[in-house]
Amino acid sequence: MYKEKVQVTSIDVDQNLELRLSSLFKLMQSVASNHAESIKAGHWELFEHNLLWVVIRMEVKIYRTPILDEVITIGTHPGVTRSFIYPRYFEIYDSKGKLIIAASSMWAMINKDTRRVMVKPEGIKPIKPESDKDDLPLPEKVSGEANLLVDKRKVKYTEIDLNGHLNNTQYIEFILDTHEPDFYKENRIASISINYDKEIKYGDEVSIYSDKNMPEVVKGSVNGTTNFTAKLEYEKR
Repeated sequence: MYKEKVQVTSIDVDQNLELRLSSLFKLMQSVASNHAESIKAGHWELFEHNLLWVVIRMEVKIYRTPILDEVITIGTHPGVTRSFIYPRYFEIYDSKGKLIIAASSMWAMINKDTRRVMVKPEGIKPIKPESDKDDLPLPEKVSGEANLLVDKRKVKYTEIDLNGHLNNTQYIEFILDTHEPDFYKENRIASISINYDKEIKYGDEVSIYSDKNMPEVVKGSVNGTTNFTAKLEYEKR
């Protein structure tokens, strides 16, 4: 398993001095990217073959939320490739070695120009799978209805990434903003599952819907087409 020690900084936390969910996703993405580079499956290797990594689904279980200045260890490893699906797992431990967060995710390689998913892309070596006792099951498709319009967001330049679309971590920002700050003073996020159904691009206006139930379903759509669906579970503080 590839591991990195990370200190939670002031730009990573919210008003509760806890690691913000979007910051957690950014840290996991960074560690995953570093690991992929180390096994010659990173962005630069894919660019040479006109390919990009995209995440399809992710599930995160948060047993305890890290706090400001805490040092955590983020571990990640690939699972067994299934057709065009590349599983990736994450485990996050505190300074005493206790598991505080676990996540599983499903990734794919797409052609940079056509945006089509590639099965067994040429020039990319097979990725050796690993396993760990703390691995979560792979994420299942999120289901549920969300019909209450709670926000509209137009994608800006600063929100797009090296793939030329809204970064997967930015989706989490959209989801977090469906509640006011006081909500997070009373509740903490215990888990999230998210489907990235269709990419969101610069200039798109994203309509965000919620069912405001517990667990909560949040959907984002562009021109009536669902682009992401998430389900969140909260715990009272």
